[in-house]
Amino acid sequence: MPLASSYQFSTEGLDPVGSGLDPLNAFGENRSNDRVAKYGVLGAVFDLLDPVMMRSSPMITATAIEKKHLEKFWVWLEREGAPSLVEQLKSQAIENPKQINSLVAAAFENLVEPLERQYAAAQENGETQRRMTIQLGGYEVYESFPLILTAIKYFDQLRAAKQLALHTQQYETEEEYSDLVEAIDLPKGPAQKLWCTAFVYNLAWPGKFMLGVLDHCYGETEQTVRKSGYGPYGDAMVVNLQQLVDTIEKEAGLFCDIDLMCLAIDRFHRIARVLHSYLDLGKSSQWNHCIEVLTARAAKILEKRLSEVVPNVTNVLRTPAQNAHVLFTTDKVLQAYNSVYLLDAARNAKESLAVNTVVDRTWAELGKLLEVLLERALVDQKAAAFGDTLAIAKVDIAIKLCAIRFGAEYAQIMAKNKDNIERRKLNHTKD
Repeated sequence: MPLASSYQFSTEGLDPVGSGLDPLNAFGENRSNDRVAKYGVLGAVFDLLDPVMMRSSPMITATAIEKKHLEKFWVWLEREGAPSLVEQLKSQAIENPKQINSLVAAAFENLVEPLERQYAAAQENGETQRRMTIQLGGYEVYESFPLILTAIKYFDQLRAAKQLALHTQQYETEEEYSDLVEAIDLPKGPAQKLWCTAFVYNLAWPGKFMLGVLDHCYGETEQTVRKSGYGPYGDAMVVNLQQLVDTIEKEAGLFCDIDLMCLAIDRFHRIARVLHSYLDLGKSSQWNHCIEVLTARAAKILEKRLSEVVPNVTNVLRTPAQNAHVLFTTDKVLQAYNSVYLLDAARNAKESLAVNTVVDRTWAELGKLLEVLLERALVDQKAAAFGDTLAIAKVDIAIKLCAIRFGAEYAQIMAKNKDNIERRKLNHTKD
């Protein structure tokens, strides 16, 4: 199976407080193309506002936009808010599909004035507000109108936040991040929280940055960080954790993007560990409460998925030779690989995700199971004819799973055993 090695998710030794990885948008170009292909102009809007967007309702107000609210807002914009502008934008996108993101970004400027005018009219007149609320699809969407308008109005600032975050990838020391914190002039007003959210979302090393923030704070509690003027950065860290949990939940299905899910798990662990290790978050801390809720959400999803690891591996490697052509299917093999990759990622982050017990138990069970089933697969290979593709494939799968569980050296030894079996059968045939 041509899946990426799980070792790309192991970041031990790279940096004790960083993610060790690109930010969650590591696969951003492919995701962007998929969105535009699926949603058209709305897909480009999703792509541009992705750093400040999430699937669930933000736990900290004014820090991010709920995706379903943005979707309903855009439907209203097409029908009632600015239909001529949106129609013109669609026509331009059809003529220049490769420039769709640039076209949408430019259109944001033209949308600000009519949106501000319509929202002001709704605020002044109860009947106008009632009608707009119905057209938008509910009061929650109407309540999110000012935040969406802020994201559109100050989109250039959000884009600048992304560019600044990407620029920090060349930073290597905590001192550089500390100097950066001092140099940043945070935007004032309603765009401030969204700016911080966009900035943290695109940071490759959020842990180092947070340590740089603490260098300039009066203390290590949430209250002192806020009094020092850096509370929006802590809020943005929590928001990013929520975005990561949303990703873990979204990718928990059968046809999940296991690479993206493992990246989300790893980044969650890195950020949560920094917040817990370097901040004194008491029971009354909003950040602490949010982290506890998000950890419980992630743990619930992972416990269910991790309970499937052993059954998924068993389904593949215990397939009887006589029924292999029926039961030995690609989707079952993919499930087995994905399950073990996920277990490996969860094991590296088990403390932050509160899944210690289930991870340790599953890891031990998987080790015993693979030793037994690999031995059986090698026995079946010996009994099979020379070059039997199904017998060899089963051994190959078992070896790849063992590489994740036991390491590359163990897998190399088993691979040599497999090759020796085929070599002996070939020599016997010649004799």
